[in-house]
Parts: sequence; structure tokens; C-alpha cells
Amino acid sequence: MSATFLHRAGLLAATVLVLLAGSAFADEPTHDEMMKIYLKAAAPGPEHAWIAKHAGKWNCTMRSWMDPAGEPMVSQGVEESKMILDGRFLSTEFNGENMGMPFTGRGLMGYDNVKKKYVGTWLDNMGTGIMSYEGDYDSAKKELVCKGEFADAATGQAMACTMVTRFLSDDRHVFEMWGPSPAGDNVKWMEIEYNRAR
Repeated sequence: MSATFLHRAGLLAATVLVLLAGSAFADEPTHDEMMKIYLKAAAPGPEHAWIAKHAGKWNCTMRSWMDPAGEPMVSQGVEESKMILDGRFLSTEFNGENMGMPFTGRGLMGYDNVKKKYVGTWLDNMGTGIMSYEGDYDSAKKELVCKGEFADAATGQAMACTMVTRFLSDDRHVFEMWGPSPAGDNVKWMEIEYNRAR
């Protein structure tokens, strides 16, 4: 094999690599195109407008089950919610009782345009962790179903739960939290009925 042939083959390979590299760069979005992508992803949309309908003050009746087969503990509370960050997130503050003790919680809920999911976090004075969740809204059933996870204080392990919110009207909805019982069954841990105060 001659040196001339090897030289030509090397030049051909280099040319192909340059052309391929140029093609890859040509497929990449420009700065302006990237800005449009990010601005679209950051813009509040119809899902955020739907979330905003649930801002306001709510009178709450909470039912908690220590024993899934027993009667629930019933307590009252008030939740106040408002939209923040230019209509992107619903910020909530809950004050009431839970299991005979003062109960205060804070939550954030939004809609992630990139994930195409409703997303949120919850924290309260009955723990030091932050629970995160995400899910989907079924417009036919008028239900928001989210999957969440938090660290279980008893085991130190991640505990999964399911949260279902049934929207009965613009002024009334019912939240349910489901998770495993000690026996491993999926049971209702908590239910909160929300009635609009304003």
C-alpha cells in the first residue's frame, strides 16, 4: 500500500469527520431558539390557570386513621392558598389539629411544563422531611392522582403514598392519602374535606 494512498485515505477520513461535525453543530439550536424553548417551558398555561381556581380560604375537616378498621380521629382546620411567582405555583398554609396535637403545614403545587406533570411538595410540624409528589389530572373523573414519597421515621426507609383529590365543585373538594398498612395492605391514612370560606 503506497504512502500516497494512505495520505489520500487520511485526507478523506478527516474531511468526512469535519462534515459530520459541521452537520451536528448545524442541528443544534441557536441561542435565540434556545431562549424561545426556555421561555415557553417557563410560561404559565391552562394547567396553571386551573390550579389558580383553588386559591382562597378553605374550612377543612380532617379524618385520620391509626387503625384502618377503626373509627377515624376527626379534627378541624383552615387552609389559605395563593398563587405566587407570577401564577406558576399555588402556595398553601394549613393550620389545625392532627391526632389531638396542633398541626401546621406548608405546601407548593404547580404544573411542570417539561415533565407534563402536576408537581408539589409538602412539609409540616410533625416531621423534618419534605415530601415531593407528581401526578396527572383526569378531567373525566375530575380527579388529581399523585404519587409521593417521604422518609418513614420508624424505618428510615422511603415510604410511598398515593394522593387523590376529587373535585366536586369549584367550592368543594376532598383529598385522600393512601399508603401501606403494617400488614402491607393499601389503606386510607387520611381524608380532608375542603369547603370554600372565600
